[in-house]
Amino acid sequence: MTDENRKFWDSIDNIQQAFVDIEKEYADMVEWCEPDMKLAVTKWAMKHIVDHAREGGSYRYLIYDRMGFGPEAYAPLCADGLTISNEFDLDVVPDARKALAEGDHEKLKKILSCCDEPGCYEQISSGFPTDNGYRQCCGTHYRMYSIKHQERKNGIQSGD
Repeated sequence: MTDENRKFWDSIDNIQQAFVDIEKEYADMVEWCEPDMKLAVTKWAMKHIVDHAREGGSYRYLIYDRMGFGPEAYAPLCADGLTISNEFDLDVVPDARKALAEGDHEKLKKILSCCDEPGCYEQISSGFPTDNGYRQCCGTHYRMYSIKHQERKNGIQSGD
């Protein structure tokens, strides 16, 4: 391993440790809070999270505009905040029920964020433009598409 690679991996380890330390520090701070303060902060946070679920918006919008934090909040709130802003949708169950009642399998897959490849129900992890429109695939189908695309670009015929 080169010195440059070692520095890179050491930096990654340091960042991961910083996140572990922050999680412990915040957990300790919550334990030291008086019950009324913990309740007030939890109620305040839940209100903003539910508003966000109803109205939508990005992770940055949630923490900066809705909750009033500055850039220093980005990293400490990132893991859970991104989950909230990207996955929390109060309409998903009613929309899924409607698609199911209509027998609209493709719409149901889209609502549930399933890969758009026929027969695949894995979680979408990549989106990309194609000649036939925008695709949203799981990692496996994205890699398969990328390989085929690269082969076509380089003039290599695949066997399919």
